[in-house]
Parts: sequence; structure tokens; C-alpha cells
Amino acid sequence: MTGDRGAEQRPRGEGARGARPYAIRLDAEACGALLGALTWALGALAILRDRGHAMGDERGHEYHNRLAPALERLITEVGGVRTAAGDDPAREVIVEAAYTQLREAFEAWIQLTAADTAAVAIAQHLEELEVHDADEEP
Repeated sequence: MTGDRGAEQRPRGEGARGARPYAIRLDAEACGALLGALTWALGALAILRDRGHAMGDERGHEYHNRLAPALERLITEVGGVRTAAGDDPAREVIVEAAYTQLREAFEAWIQLTAADTAAVAIAQHLEELEVHDADEEP
């Protein structure tokens, strides 16, 4: 994966002008793991954005807007490299297996954090009810 698209590629930062792009060689398992990790990060940013909206905190939206485009570019780049590498069904099985392991871990993480978030929200609500009840007692 070189990221080299010739004239189409725009500098991503001040130091990028005229600099030689980084290159990385990935075997099929590493490719799937990288795609899974990038997708995990993208999904986490989406959750952060959505939860932030629900709580009235726009920082999650700002993080998502700032970071998601770079992750999406990387996912597209890795997808292009996979396509350029040619159709090898045995290799694709390895890529998909590595990706699936990370996707399943992400799904477990979502369930765990959702349960934690719900528990914290319920505890906070119960505390507020207790404080409200204590204020009303004579």
C-alpha cells in the first residue's frame, strides 16, 4: 500500500509536499486485521458522535468530522490494494477471517459499553430521584 495516486493525491499536511509516501506490505491476515481495526475506529467515532448528540455534547461530532474522512480514505486505499493484488480466493478467505475476528470483537465491545452506559445512566437517574425525594421530605 503506497497511497501513491500521482497527480490526484493532495498533500495531507504541510510536511507532505514533495515527500515520498509511506509504503507498507501486508500479508492477507494483516490486511484483514488492518481493515477490521480501521472499521472499528470508524464505528467507535460514529457511536461517539451519536451519543454526544443524545447528551448535547458536540465534541463527539467534532471528532467524527475531523477523523472519519482520514479513516475512510485508508479503508478505500486498502480496498484498492486488495483489488490490485488480484483475485485469489484462498487469500480472500484469510483476509475475511482476520476482518471477522475484529468485527466480532467490536460487536462484543459495543454490547459491553452499551450495558455499562445504561447502568451508569440508571444509577445517575436513581441518585437524582433520591435527591429529589430527600428535598421534598419535611
